[in-house]
Amino acid sequence: MKRSEKILLICFGIVFVIIVGGGFMTVGLKNYRQVTGETARLKTKLQQMATNIAQGKEWQTKSDWVDQCIPKYGSHEEASSKLFATVQKEAEAAGLTITAKEMIPASTPKDGEPLGYFDKASVKISFADAKEQQLFAWMHALQKPKAFIGITRLQLSPHPQAKSVVCEVDITQFYREAAPTKLSKAD
Repeated sequence: MKRSEKILLICFGIVFVIIVGGGFMTVGLKNYRQVTGETARLKTKLQQMATNIAQGKEWQTKSDWVDQCIPKYGSHEEASSKLFATVQKEAEAAGLTITAKEMIPASTPKDGEPLGYFDKASVKISFADAKEQQLFAWMHALQKPKAFIGITRLQLSPHPQAKSVVCEVDITQFYREAAPTKLSKAD
């Protein structure tokens, strides 16, 4: 081989090593970043799992409280009627007059949608001329933790002629449907 051919072969070898080595280095760096990212993600997940395990007793206590305190009704209609009776009693106690009421039918989940942890019954009521202080006292009295009653929609607008509000409220009772009672035969 001539000297110029040797120099050309050496230059070609160096360029080949740089290109192939650069390719390997790029692939290796990409894999290293993926492994590092996966390791960081797994560490975070492990920390979250450790936190969840450490808080397990606290969450079990909360779950037991919910199981103990949640109201149990035999049907959606029973839950709706008890909810409306409670709402009306609290409204009378607060000095409010309900001008319109509507029972909201039970919603059925769509295909593939989860059923949810609780059953729920809802009513929609309206107040045509409610004083704010009475209205908020009523809302506060209605929503107690052990009652599992919540206001799920509230629409307020000022009354056109008085210093009061026109109010439309959706109230939801969360409950569990009780197991049907077994009928027995009397001898």
